[in-house]
Amino acid sequence: MKSKIRRLTALITNNIGIKLLALIVSLGLWFVVNNITDPVDKVKFNNIAVEIINDEAITDSGKVYEIIDNTGTVNVEVSGKRSVLSYITKDNIKAVADMEELTFMNTIGIEVSSTRNNSDLEFKTNIDSVKLSIEDMKRVQMIISTSTSGEPADGYIVGSVSSSQNIVQLSGPESVIDQIDHVAAVANIDGYSSDISTSVELKLYDADENEITSSSVKMNIATVNVSVTILATKEVPLSFTPADEPADGYIANGEIVSVPETVMLAGKKSVLDTVSKLTISDSALSLADETEDVTAIINIKKYLPTGTQLADSSFNGNVSVTVGIEPLVTRELSIPAKNFAAGFNSNGLPENLEAALSAFEDDEDAVLTVTISGTEAAVEAVDEDSVIGVIDMDKVFESLELDEWSEGSYTGEVVFNFKLPEDVTVETDTAYTLTVELREIQDDEGDDGSDDE
Repeated sequence: MKSKIRRLTALITNNIGIKLLALIVSLGLWFVVNNITDPVDKVKFNNIAVEIINDEAITDSGKVYEIIDNTGTVNVEVSGKRSVLSYITKDNIKAVADMEELTFMNTIGIEVSSTRNNSDLEFKTNIDSVKLSIEDMKRVQMIISTSTSGEPADGYIVGSVSSSQNIVQLSGPESVIDQIDHVAAVANIDGYSSDISTSVELKLYDADENEITSSSVKMNIATVNVSVTILATKEVPLSFTPADEPADGYIANGEIVSVPETVMLAGKKSVLDTVSKLTISDSALSLADETEDVTAIINIKKYLPTGTQLADSSFNGNVSVTVGIEPLVTRELSIPAKNFAAGFNSNGLPENLEAALSAFEDDEDAVLTVTISGTEAAVEAVDEDSVIGVIDMDKVFESLELDEWSEGSYTGEVVFNFKLPEDVTVETDTAYTLTVELREIQDDEGDDGSDDE
């Protein structure tokens, strides 16, 4: 037995140095091979959001915090075996800052871990801690200002803008809340020609129209529904109707000048299609007893057709209107006989009767003197030969209560209602009458009652 032990001992201790060297070489070879087949490697993950936990200690005391100096995200370098790293993605990397570890400098250390193979990994970050700004929380309510951006299609304007809600509740750091001047909901209407309704994100602005973006400001609503009415436009002329008559011996000369002469209306296209002009009759444009031009300022808003409005919101609707007044001018016209005729309409002349104007029967060059009045230009423009006078025989028939026409003399009033300008009238102080002779038509016969060959 002892001999066996001695032989075993000699076997082990024989060439002990060589054996130890072989062991060391084997271990080294194992290490080299292992690192060659599965080496240690590194991978970087950028912009990992830092999660703040246990923040109740701050928020429950009426405070609010904000991450500052861009410390809310970290870049993480992960070291580990390549076989382990191959399964790690950005979603597996977690960066956590525990509010219970808050320092007097308002910083919190960042702890990085992985949700997979965490014990086989090492982590290195570009920053070590999160920096916070902590201050009192402030809550306010603000009116939502609605507006539009862009331009509607040509020939259209924005009519009205409204939102589904007009109040928003804000809460956040007092210093940030105090910077907020207004909350806006801006709807894009570029190129639209019909009404729109769209969901619009609320945005915060300071007094200089700079947008305020802060994750620490909370709103009870993030969007509102904005409805925009899009109206068609149409330019229409203004037409004014003066009231009353000027002083005796004067006349409105028909010249009415307004500034502006046209106005741009806005409304639904179906409504605007029915409007060709805007006719206005206002008491401010009274000509009563006037001897000179009358100028008045008239606000046309109350005369706009239902369903329309002024397209230019900067135009207050005031229009300056001037009506021309000048002395009344009279002129005597000598109307030739050929311009007068008896008119039979409802009660036609029997076939056996003919009509003749007795006053002109024996004198083809006879004339009837007629006095007209009006503006100087209009009166002077009247051509005597163009004035037509008609004796209204229907009126004579009715006044005499006749059953039918018979031979005899009938006197009727001459009506001058043909080819006289609108601003020229026949003086009514004189009744212009003519006598119409109705006679039986005589058959035409030769001198001796026979035809000459």
